[in-house]
Amino acid sequence: MTSPGHAELARRYDALWEAAAPEVRAGRVSLDPWALRKQDDARRGVTLLARPAPPVATALETFVAELRALEPGQYYHPRPDFHLTVLSLFSATADYAPYLAHLGAYQAAVAEALDGIPPFAVDTLGVTLTPAAVLAQGFPHDDTLARVRERLRSALAARGLADALDQRYRLETAHITLVRFTAPLRAPSRFVDALEAARQRAFGTSLVARMELVLGDWYQSSEHARPIAHHTLGTPPPSP
Repeated sequence: MTSPGHAELARRYDALWEAAAPEVRAGRVSLDPWALRKQDDARRGVTLLARPAPPVATALETFVAELRALEPGQYYHPRPDFHLTVLSLFSATADYAPYLAHLGAYQAAVAEALDGIPPFAVDTLGVTLTPAAVLAQGFPHDDTLARVRERLRSALAARGLADALDQRYRLETAHITLVRFTAPLRAPSRFVDALEAARQRAFGTSLVARMELVLGDWYQSSEHARPIAHHTLGTPPPSP
């Protein structure tokens, strides 16, 4: 299914690819200093996220294994950590205690933003690239995800909690991060060729009917995640 926003998202993903592919092919990648030593990483943040459907996760896991066979020295997100970020309420930081002091307000903002929101579908179709990572491209079937993000930004702003939003960039895509570069590529052209061959690879469709509010690390690693709340879409909030 093609939504009105599909073409715009495709342009965004294409722009990422066109900017990064020549750089990565030349071996110029941005290395993550923490991904392979997460036990030493004290950064934590609170994120509202969704998980891909099991068949989509299986397809992504298969693709990740193909990439790992080419470049074993990189960081590959394990299947339990695959996620679509709905919104980072505050990005992972070592100084997260002041934000957690407002955890109740964050939870209330999320509940308000999701009130009455129906489930929605996301196609995971193809991959794109940045100098730092490989991303699976997500294409929502409608504008529900965008509406959730705007409602959540408004709910947080109303509570004086918007200062930490979108500090790196304004999140408008629906991607799933698969790989982070942690070492120089052994055969960068071969790796980019493999990604280029998967630019239109269909991984499947997920029905997003549930979202998770999580205190986690930069990578949303399952071993460091602390679930805060779960929300079933289309379900009225509990009575006070």
